[in-house]
Amino acid sequence: MDIEVKNLTKRYGDKLALDDISFSHKGNGIIGYLGPNGAGKTTTFKILAGLLKPTSGSVFVNGFDVSKDLKSVLLSIGALIESPEPDRTQTIKEALTMSAEFNGLSKADIEKQINKYGKLLELPPLGSRIGKLSKGQRQRVSLVAALISEPTILLLDEPTSGLDPAERIKFKKLILSMKKDRLILISSHVIQEIKEVCDEIIFINNGKIMKQDTVKNLQKKYKDLERAYMKIVGS
Repeated sequence: MDIEVKNLTKRYGDKLALDDISFSHKGNGIIGYLGPNGAGKTTTFKILAGLLKPTSGSVFVNGFDVSKDLKSVLLSIGALIESPEPDRTQTIKEALTMSAEFNGLSKADIEKQINKYGKLLELPPLGSRIGKLSKGQRQRVSLVAALISEPTILLLDEPTSGLDPAERIKFKKLILSMKKDRLILISSHVIQEIKEVCDEIIFINNGKIMKQDTVKNLQKKYKDLERAYMKIVGS
């Protein structure tokens, strides 16, 4: 389980979204990608998942070059980016089955995985139409879709957006239970969320990586992550 980003740059016309960024992590754990809105978090995730092509630089996921071997990359990645929502006319089961089939799961495994994660995230009845669900419920369906193929690497872009406090607690418990077997990269601008679950943090602002360090080291040096954020990223 490893991610390696080398000299990654992304331009949207005249706008520089990512400015020659580099970072890497090998092994399991939860890595926070922390920065204000517009810092470049979602752009990074989209490039990691093969949804965007970089202007320059390279990205490797589990040793595979995203720009050259995307198929191999996608076999090991589960992604929740910009809160994608399933077709509102589908039932929950139809949406999750489609996602599982895309990832090559057998019929038996599809049933098993839907039941497993449906219970863990307390989904509404599987026959419910997506369009009838609350925002938080739709977010949970999207989370299950990202988890259903048991990927070794998870890219979660603002994953608790739309979840109520009780749902956020359940989500926290879920990802903490999964980190032994996975590398999980979570983007957020909410410091408290990152502090509660992450082993390491990458700070980003204005398309630049400001610092990468363990939560333990950051708390030792800055006393708390709020202070670290203000010192590293600024107000």
